[in-house]
Amino acid sequence: MKMLDYVVMAGSRLRENLSSGEELVAPLVNAFVASGCDSIRLVASGSSRNSADCAKHYMQESMGAQVVVVTPEAFVRHESVWPSEAFNVIISQSGYSTNVLAALDFARERRLPCVALTGNPESPLCEHADVILDFGVGVESVDFVTMGVQALVEYLLLFSTYAALAMGRLTDEALASRLFDLATIVDVHSKVLEVAASFVEGERLQLSRMSPAMIVGDGPNFGVAEEAALKFSETLKLPTMYFEGEEFIHGPEMQITPGYLVFVIDDPEGSPRLARTARLLRTVTESTYLLTSHPRGEVCEIVMPTVPRALLAAIPNLAFFQYVAAQKAEELRRWDVHPYLDTIGDEMEAKAEGYDRAMKALEARAIERYGDPAES
Repeated sequence: MKMLDYVVMAGSRLRENLSSGEELVAPLVNAFVASGCDSIRLVASGSSRNSADCAKHYMQESMGAQVVVVTPEAFVRHESVWPSEAFNVIISQSGYSTNVLAALDFARERRLPCVALTGNPESPLCEHADVILDFGVGVESVDFVTMGVQALVEYLLLFSTYAALAMGRLTDEALASRLFDLATIVDVHSKVLEVAASFVEGERLQLSRMSPAMIVGDGPNFGVAEEAALKFSETLKLPTMYFEGEEFIHGPEMQITPGYLVFVIDDPEGSPRLARTARLLRTVTESTYLLTSHPRGEVCEIVMPTVPRALLAAIPNLAFFQYVAAQKAEELRRWDVHPYLDTIGDEMEAKAEGYDRAMKALEARAIERYGDPAES
């Protein structure tokens, strides 16, 4: 199984999880409500942290509660004190990330209200957490997680929706409306992949350059920018930066020269400011693109499906960047790291012992469940 396979399969996984959403998130809803806490701290690293940033604004709006996102390092060193009544959700898809295991040990030692959220309940998390919940990724057997990112965002959105119902902030009618909007978002997954495939084909030479990249987005799309930058760095080996819109034009843009790759993610409501930024930058580097559902006829536009609720926009936008990264990495054969880095990889390991064996076992399970793409 390859990264692109999971990018394509993510839509089916999201629909499956949405159909059993209440049951899937009920353990976390019950644990949060029972805790009596008035805020939530999401502790996560890498793609899991980016997923949390994609979801946190919707979570806050739904629950009327503060939601903060911190790395495991920040949690252990500085960020476990405030908010003082926070319910801690510590996340690792693989369950092998050593920094997440350290955060769980820290929370347990201090008896902080805490659950572990993972895509692999049989991982070493079992030895470090008292409560372990599965967020429903199923089987994903590549390091460059994609389906897991989408599934985690959806899980957090569903959790906050059903938690809001349990807290009396949503009526049954309002719940049905939100679930319908989320279903609408999930249903555009295949359309987004068509947009991405057309873009990759049309801009194949521009995307083949080993040039620096910048990705700009606000609100939930800041989380998208973070994840897109991570995937471009991991797979394409491009030095990629991410910024909010106003932070971007307060200095970082000064390094841009012809040849830079720049993506500006428009607000779901349409932002004249972001659109103008993309239009102007196109005169500096022709590989500037505006991801938007409000086309104005500009040559830089990548036209995306509209979304019914602005704070849900991260899901389709994530799918676009995941496809671009996976497809171009495959075409350009960029998977391998530099030989010098490869020689020290084991000494920089960020996963607990047994991770490689676990990944091989996942690959076998993936082939058993989905079939072998090489034979199809």
